[in-house]
Amino acid sequence: MNINNSSNNLSSEDSIGKATGFFLFRNVINSYNNDKTKPDEDRKTIKKYGRISLTLSIIALFLSLSCLISNLVNLEFVGYSYVLMLIIYIFAGIIVSILFTIYGFVFGVMQIRLNRKSIGIIGLVLSILAFITSISLIVFLII
Repeated sequence: MNINNSSNNLSSEDSIGKATGFFLFRNVINSYNNDKTKPDEDRKTIKKYGRISLTLSIIALFLSLSCLISNLVNLEFVGYSYVLMLIIYIFAGIIVSILFTIYGFVFGVMQIRLNRKSIGIIGLVLSILAFITSISLIVFLII
């Protein structure tokens, strides 16, 4: 009976939708729901959500911190290079970094709720640091 339900769910999804980020996140949520129903012995060994959280948080922290440091160094850019650097600061240091931070935070919470591994806590802490760095970049861009 479960086999028929899973084949109906697979046929109802379109192949174009699988390539987008939202459907990828939905597939991870479905995988998390499957992992949540596993026995305790199997759940204790799962670390994939913490690894995803850690990876996204490190990338977000690197982007926001590098943009913040290059902004604080206060190099004298004029003309097109100033506009280009401002676009890079806004896009990479703020938008992409905050998106990765939010996803890193969500995956860290998923890991903690699944089996309370320390990798989820490290991912949460790094995502909060990346968020604070992105907010401070916004503040320094305004000043």
